[in-house]
Amino acid sequence: MSDGGKTVWDAFHNFGSIGSFRLLAQNEDCVVIRVENETGEGDMIVHQVFDGIYLMYNDFHMSYYDSTFQAAETVLAIDYCREGSLTMECDNGFYQVKNAGSICIDSRVHHKGVARFPTSHFHGITIGFEHEVADRTLKEEISGIPIDLAGIRDKFCGRDGYFIEKENETLRRLFTDLYHVPEKAKQQYFKAKVLELLVCLDAMEKRETNENTYFYKDQVEKTSAAMRLMIEDLSQDYTIDELSSRFEISSTALKTCFKSIYGKPIYTWLKEYRLQKAQEMLIKNSDMSIGDIAFSVGYESAGKFSAAFKKKCGMTPREYRNQPH
Repeated sequence: MSDGGKTVWDAFHNFGSIGSFRLLAQNEDCVVIRVENETGEGDMIVHQVFDGIYLMYNDFHMSYYDSTFQAAETVLAIDYCREGSLTMECDNGFYQVKNAGSICIDSRVHHKGVARFPTSHFHGITIGFEHEVADRTLKEEISGIPIDLAGIRDKFCGRDGYFIEKENETLRRLFTDLYHVPEKAKQQYFKAKVLELLVCLDAMEKRETNENTYFYKDQVEKTSAAMRLMIEDLSQDYTIDELSSRFEISSTALKTCFKSIYGKPIYTWLKEYRLQKAQEMLIKNSDMSIGDIAFSVGYESAGKFSAAFKKKCGMTPREYRNQPH
């Protein structure tokens, strides 16, 4: 618990306001917060690891969330995206893009607070530090390991306010380990992982380039519009040139932005989406023939559809339909 008898939630407010929410549960070391709107809901499970240091599991199943977030001036946040993707509208005219496997080291200085989830789901972890309190706590708790929070923040966030790392397997493994926490030693495990993270960041050299982590607002909006057009009628095919011309965006920008937002190249993503919709239709539309389903999701023949479906699912569409669900 934090100094002065504050609850975890009281102390967490120093990190910034998240807007409207429901507090689902609370104990000495943890709070569970739910945000909701017409597109779905999201849960944030916040653990206080040290005073001024928080570890938060994020699970969102919604299209967007307007958090009205206003960060404290000395915040440092490390965000890990496990699944899905997130685009954050920033006050400098850009959209910040996070997708599966990326780790974002962020000062939160540009956040407007509108988080969008293009795939309508996002799972990840945030470890946050509020400098004034965290610095004091670290000096008291681990005086033998010198950690310079301000130095880490300046190194990674000095110019753009954030930095996205996509290649560091050590950091990625550190975060994936946090999904397999021993229940009996949860708080001690969190403390060890937070210290490991800080030591890694302190020693880590920042890469010179930070490409494909932010895009102009109109690029994101046009790319999202192209995606919506493609899934509006899956029986229709569009070339990249057709999409580029229709939405007045270069084909290179469209391909780059799409892969950054949705995690895969356009046609790879679309093929997986078609087969996912086919799976749903095989169960929900039991009176619809396999040939009609194949055509409705964009395959010109039942044979090609069955071959693609079996390659993905390990069984034919008929076998999948006949399974108990």
